[in-house]
This record gives sequence, C-alpha cells and structure tokens, in this order.
Amino acid sequence: MHKELTSYINKTPDSNNLLTFALQRPIYEPDNGATSWYAKVGLGTPVQSNLRFMIDTGTKNTWITSNLCSSSACAPHRKFDPAASGSYKKDGNPETIDFGAWGSMTVTPVKDLITLPGIADAVEIAFDMATHYTGSQFQELICDGGIGIPCHIPAGPNSTLILNLLSKKGLIPATIASFWYDRETLKGEVQFGGVNINKFKKDTFNVIELMDFPPDQECWIVKLDSLNGLFADGSTKNMLTNVAFALDTGSSQFKGDPKFINAAKKVITNNGQYPEVIQSPGKVSDYPYPVLELVLNGISYKLPPEKYFIQVSEDEWHLAFHFLADCENEFLVGTTFLETVYTVFDFDNRCICLAEPK
Repeated sequence: MHKELTSYINKTPDSNNLLTFALQRPIYEPDNGATSWYAKVGLGTPVQSNLRFMIDTGTKNTWITSNLCSSSACAPHRKFDPAASGSYKKDGNPETIDFGAWGSMTVTPVKDLITLPGIADAVEIAFDMATHYTGSQFQELICDGGIGIPCHIPAGPNSTLILNLLSKKGLIPATIASFWYDRETLKGEVQFGGVNINKFKKDTFNVIELMDFPPDQECWIVKLDSLNGLFADGSTKNMLTNVAFALDTGSSQFKGDPKFINAAKKVITNNGQYPEVIQSPGKVSDYPYPVLELVLNGISYKLPPEKYFIQVSEDEWHLAFHFLADCENEFLVGTTFLETVYTVFDFDNRCICLAEPK
C-alpha cells in the first residue's frame, strides 16, 4: 500500500469515537432510482424516534415528511408531528423546492433537536419540514426524509449541514461520512467522523480526489476512467471513458444522461437481444450479460450481472440503468455499486475513498 494511503488511514479516527447509525433496507426496492438505504434518527422533544432518513450525498437538503402533508405522496410515510415537540421552532416562511424530474416539495424551514447515537445531549439543527409533494417518486420513497451531505458548502441560504455542524461543535473528530452495507446479512452502518478499520481491507484503500465542480454542485464527483463490459469469451467492450461520475448514497441505480445510459444498455443487452426485465421462472444467469468493470483512479471494480440487476419483487428483476431528465452530461450511481465497496466521503480533504469490504 502507498505511503500516503497508510498515513491517511492512520490519521483517520477509528470507530471507537464515531457516531454510528445502523443502516437498513428492505429486501426488494422500487424501480424509481432512489436509495433503499435508511437510518432511523430521532427528532423533537420528546423524541419521535421511528423516522427513516436517507443519508444523502446527492443533496444539501435535510428534510422530513410532516403530518401537515395531506397529499397522496405523503400517505405511505411516517411523519414528524411538530405540535408534539416542545423544542420545535418555525424558522422561515413556506417555500417550494424544485427537484426537476422528481417533482417538487413544499416545505417550511424549521429548527428542532436531533438525537444522535453516542451523544448525551440532542443537537439543534435547521431542516425543511415537508408539507406537500408532487410527483410519484416521493410516494415511492422508502425513506421519510433525508440528511444532506453535500461535497461543499453551497452558496446562498441552505439547511444546516449536519456533518459540518457536528465537526464545528467538536462532537465528531473529522468531517467524514463512511458507509458499509452487507447484502447477505441485510446489515450495514453509516459513521460520522471517520472510518471503521474493521470493515475493510487496508491494502485496497483507494483515495480519489474530487473533480472541480460549479458553485451549485452538491454531488460528490470523481473521474470515471472507464466503464467496460467483460465477457465470458475474454473480450472487452468499452461503454464510457473519462466521464464525470457522482457517487450518490441517495440513489440506487446507474442514472444520468440518456447518451451514457444508452451506451451501457447497448453493450449489456447486446443491442437489445437480451431483456432489461426478467420474470420468474427466468433468471439473470439465463443470459450472457457481461461483468461490468468500473475503473476509478486506475483501480478496477467489478459488478457481476446479479449485482447490477435490482430485485423489485420475489419474482422480478430490472436492469439498474435509469434515464434522468434534465441531466445533460451527468452520470451517477448509488447503492447498486456502493453495496459492493466500503465508501468514505471526506469533506475537508475533498476526496472519496473506496476499499474492498471484509
């Protein structure tokens, strides 16, 4: 392992003084491109503790569904009750946040106490209390809200960035969020403040610098050296080369510009000869799909077909490539890839680190 990588791990706090959230997900996931990962976090006084938050590296927004929302898109979600919290404070006037193809969210800026694992006293944060959604995607979300972990502090008004707030208060030793998930056991964890050295192989630690980004960019973007298809006959077909690539814990599938998605689908399905949806008694293994190879910072990461097809029900699987409207030249991935690696998002050092999980 390179000397600088050894130094990075040695200087990064281990799991003994970090905030650790249990990371959960259902067995099956909706085909809407959103993450199925969530952590339960408490809000208010007394604590409303059954709320499911995505820990989202694809946005600056921290928000929660409230019981003031009466639209059908709110119906499936657990809801925060502001009237039941003695520490609730309104912090602004209602506004609408546009999420593009995802629809919009009407919110009221508020403040309340968030209860975090390992911290004796709750911490006051600012967040958006959702009172209305448009778009079916919000209705299909597994989570009830989200905690934004953007790559830098956005310009203009924004919700409290929790990771940065905790660091400034001295409650965590570093502005780092790390993620680990094991699909075999359906168990995982999110840690604020550093890494858990017991969850990954040190000699595989890959430090990838972030690309320069525009002031309004919230996602963590690195250069994808290449995306290739590796076939059983030993041949390789290139799909993409030198593409800006976001790792987004708020997403599930490969998503983005249709030209990127179409290039990948063309290779994977052999120009449409193999299906994108498989139903029982059919199996993913019935077709000679390639192994996907992602090359990041010169390191190869491989996804067999059963990893890049998502299971939406007991007897149905979908190819995890999703068009994203209004995303010209954008390409990203979430849990489809992130469930195969240990991932570190380091705010101050402007990098993402990947390692092979133990």
